[in-house]
Amino acid sequence: MSLNNLKLTHFYAIDIETTGLDLKSDEIISFACFPIIEGKILVRSSYYSLIKPKMYHHKAMKYHGIGRDNLLDAPLFKEVAIDLVKLLDGILVGHTVEFDYSFLRASFKASGIKFKRDCIDIAMVERWLADKRKTEGRNLTLDGMIAAYGLKHHFRHNAAADAYFAAQIFQLQIRELMSLGIDSAKKIIKAARSCRNAFDDNLFFG
Repeated sequence: MSLNNLKLTHFYAIDIETTGLDLKSDEIISFACFPIIEGKILVRSSYYSLIKPKMYHHKAMKYHGIGRDNLLDAPLFKEVAIDLVKLLDGILVGHTVEFDYSFLRASFKASGIKFKRDCIDIAMVERWLADKRKTEGRNLTLDGMIAAYGLKHHFRHNAAADAYFAAQIFQLQIRELMSLGIDSAKKIIKAARSCRNAFDDNLFFG
């Protein structure tokens, strides 16, 4: 994988649902991924799985709609860990993707697997692009970005749907980034990281 050539770089738009927001006590209960290769979303190569947690918290169901019964036949994370680490052989992309990445790293670590990847937060990319466009006040929640890019809004707070929304938004962002001379993954990562200090916790809840 080359960080200097967008055509050779493999991106993976991801999303997870969890039992809560506490990295120390909560767990992943669903995971989705859409590969983005040469600017194309490989829908047929997408991956989705429910994941059985050790503990289930009913209070989280109001966000993702995944009940305890839905998880009875789901695999444990350690049972899919090898497949996931092979699948995610590139840069992770998503909305507030550091949240997803932190849970993935913790889950891989608990399964005895070291996991380290570069990440790109589409909200931070959008903030960078807004600065270049000289536009302010754009809604950087995922719902706000879905509306801004004119995407059809459906099935929010489902890992597969949200990962696909992130993939579509990033696909459109890549085109604009390239028109501004941001023509490599390394430059995209740098641009997104330059906005990290302006991170807003409210982005989690849109």
